[in-house]
Amino acid sequence: MLSKRIQALLISVVLLIPCFWHKSIQAGDLSSHLYNAWLGTEIAAGRGAGLEVVTPATNVLFDGLLLGLMKAGGPWAAEHVSVALVVLILFWGAVAWLRAATGRESRAFLPCLAMLAYGWVFHNGLFNYYVSCGLCFWVLALAWQPKRGRLAAAAGLLVLAYAAHAIPVAWCCGVLVYVWVARRVPARFVLWLPVAAMVVVGAGRVLIEMRYQTLSTFHQVLEMSSIDQVWVFGPKYIAPAVVLGMVWGFLLLRLLYSRPIQEFLGNVLVQLCAVMVVVILVAPTRVELGGYRMALSFITERLTLPFAVLICVMLNQMEALPWQKVVLGVAAALQFSFLYVDTRALNGWEEQVIAAIRPLPPGSRVVSSLHDWTSRSLLWSHALDRACIGRCYSYQNYEPGSLQFRIRSVRPNGIVMHDPADSKQVDNGAYVVRAADLPLYLLAPCPEGRLCVRSMAAGERVPSSELMLLPAFW
Repeated sequence: MLSKRIQALLISVVLLIPCFWHKSIQAGDLSSHLYNAWLGTEIAAGRGAGLEVVTPATNVLFDGLLLGLMKAGGPWAAEHVSVALVVLILFWGAVAWLRAATGRESRAFLPCLAMLAYGWVFHNGLFNYYVSCGLCFWVLALAWQPKRGRLAAAAGLLVLAYAAHAIPVAWCCGVLVYVWVARRVPARFVLWLPVAAMVVVGAGRVLIEMRYQTLSTFHQVLEMSSIDQVWVFGPKYIAPAVVLGMVWGFLLLRLLYSRPIQEFLGNVLVQLCAVMVVVILVAPTRVELGGYRMALSFITERLTLPFAVLICVMLNQMEALPWQKVVLGVAAALQFSFLYVDTRALNGWEEQVIAAIRPLPPGSRVVSSLHDWTSRSLLWSHALDRACIGRCYSYQNYEPGSLQFRIRSVRPNGIVMHDPADSKQVDNGAYVVRAADLPLYLLAPCPEGRLCVRSMAAGERVPSSELMLLPAFW
C-alpha cells in the first residue's frame, strides 16, 4: 500500500490536470484578475494615468498573489500557479473538514469534492471568494475539536480568509458559533436550535432590506439543493448534477434510517444543512452596498459552494455503498469530460480574439458586446481581458470603476471606462460612442463566422451580438 503522503501527492497531481490541459484556464473573471494585475504593473511603471492601486481590507488576497507572481514570472506563470494553489487549498481544506467533523476517511466523497472544486464558482472566476472558502474549510477543520494551538492557527487563517473575501468568513463564523452553542445547550432545547437560527436568518434579511436595496430571484429555490454548483455551462451539465443529487438523496435516506429520528434531527450537521437551505432561500442574491458603484451580486449562487461541501460532511457520517461510489466516480468523469471539451472550445475562441487584435496599434481601446445565452456561466464578459495583456486596453473593464478591487479609476481616462454604468451599456449593446472614446475598436463576428475587429465612429451604437461558443455535448 502507498503511504498517505504519496496517495495525497498522486491525488493532487490528478486534481490539477484541468489547470494545465489547455493553454489558458477558462474561468470567467480570471481573465479580468490577470488583466488588472497587469494594469497594476503599468501603473507602477507610470503608464496608468487616471488609475491607482489601493489596499482594501478584503477582496484583495488573490489579486495580490497574481500581481506578485506576474512580476516574478509573467502572466502564464501567474495564472497557472495561483489557480493550482487555490484549488489545492480548497480541495484539501474540504477533505480535512470532512475528517475532522466525522472522524471518517473521505475517499468516497473525493469525486464530489473534485467536481465542486471545478464548479460554478471556479468557472466564473470568483477566486477571492473561492480561496476564502478554502481557507475557511481549513479553519473549520482546525476549530472543530478546539485546542489552544489549533485555535490560534484557525484565527490566523480566518484573518487571511477575510483578506480574500468577507462572505465565507461570515459563514464560517456562523457555523462555528452554531456548533459551540449546540454542544452546550440542554438536550431538551436541541431541536429548537435550528428554529432559532432560522429566525435569526429571517431577521437578518429584514435588517438588510431596511438599509440596502436588494434583489432575490426564483432561481434560489433551485439552489436549495446546492447541486447547481455542478451546472457550469450549458444544459448538458444538468445530467451530472442530477446524478450527484440522487446519490446524495440515497445517502441521506440511509443516514435517516440508521438512527432514531430524535438523534437524526438533533445531529448538528443535519441541523446546519437545514439552516443553510433557509439561508439560500431567504438571503438576497444581490445587494446595493454603499460606497461602491456596483452591487454585490451572485450571493446565493456563491453560497451553494460551502453548502455543497457541508452536505458532503454531513453525508460522510454514513459509509457509501460500493455502487454509490461507482456512480459518483462516473458523474465526476462525465463532468470533467464536458469541462475538457468546453474549455478547449473556449481556448479556440480566445485564439481568434488574439489574432483579431494583433494588428491593432499598441495601446488601442477595444470593446465587445458578445453573448452566449445558452451558458449558465458568463463566457464573454471578459473576452478581451487576457488577450489584451501587453497589447491593448480592454476599455469596458468595469472593475476599476466599481471601486471594489485593488485597481481603481479615480477620474475619466483613456484606459478604462470611469463609470461602470457605461461598461454595462456596452455589454447590453446600448452604448453610444463618444468623441472622447476615440480611437475605439469593436470585436465582433465576421460574416464568415470568425471574430474580427473594426474601428468605430462617434455617435455609433455598440451592437450586441449572440454567438454560440460551446458544443452541445462532446
